[in-house]
Amino acid sequence: MRVSTNMIYDQGVRALQTQSAALLYTGQQIATGRKILTPADDPVASARALDVTQSRSVNEQFITNQGYAEDALKLVEGQLVGAGEIIQYARERVLAAGNPALSDSDRQSIATDLKAQFDAMLAIANTRDANGDYLFAGYKSETAPFARVTADPADPASFDSATYRGDQGIRTMQVSSSRFMPVSFGGETVFGTGSDSVFAVLGEFVQALESGSDVSGAVSTALGGLDTSLDKVLTTRAQIGSQLVEVEQLGFIGSDLDLQYATTLSSLQDLDYNEAISRLTQQQTYLQAAQQSFMKTTGLSLFNYLS
Repeated sequence: MRVSTNMIYDQGVRALQTQSAALLYTGQQIATGRKILTPADDPVASARALDVTQSRSVNEQFITNQGYAEDALKLVEGQLVGAGEIIQYARERVLAAGNPALSDSDRQSIATDLKAQFDAMLAIANTRDANGDYLFAGYKSETAPFARVTADPADPASFDSATYRGDQGIRTMQVSSSRFMPVSFGGETVFGTGSDSVFAVLGEFVQALESGSDVSGAVSTALGGLDTSLDKVLTTRAQIGSQLVEVEQLGFIGSDLDLQYATTLSSLQDLDYNEAISRLTQQQTYLQAAQQSFMKTTGLSLFNYLS
């Protein structure tokens, strides 16, 4: 087989190109910190990395939603703490009003105080969140859930109350792949409606105080109504407490999953710098050797052997 000068030259060029390409690829790996530069480098690992990246993105969204849910629940919890304190204070005032030694002016002072508590409770029931949505309106989040119903001056038996204008819709937030957590509560559930609402209880007792009639029966009725209202508030707070614990646990799970995804992606994508630098050094040596060999080979001539 005859070996021509062109064949020798071509082989030398191909060797240089191969070594240069390998050196360039390793350099790009080191520069990017990735061992897979294109899907063609490792189709299986690239597909796996894409799946893991998408799963991690979904998990991160759940973690974000958990934060939103926790904030929403804590806001509701804070309002219910205030509502419970108002009910407990009103209960103390109702008990005080039952003292037969009180004068009419004393009872009027208590009535004035309870009217202020009525207004405070109405403000809590119509609380908005940072987005301007009403907390206790159900799906009708743009409508104030409770509207005052003022006593009819022509009817001595009428009293201030409030009517519910929201609905029983419960807004939820997806905090995991299978969990849609309630983050709002209908006003009917928390504050009651009609004659069972905390507003009706307070309004009716105030009317009894201002009428100047015997309040002993009104005291008993009001205490029962306030106790019922407090039970509703405490029941809702207990549910919120349970959900906050659940959110915390989901947060731990989400963090663990994120770490697992990060570890998997690292094993698929991240470059072993020690191995890459060692390979780069070796490839540089190979390229230098190829260059020197090429120069010597292409410099050969029959004239070199003529004396």
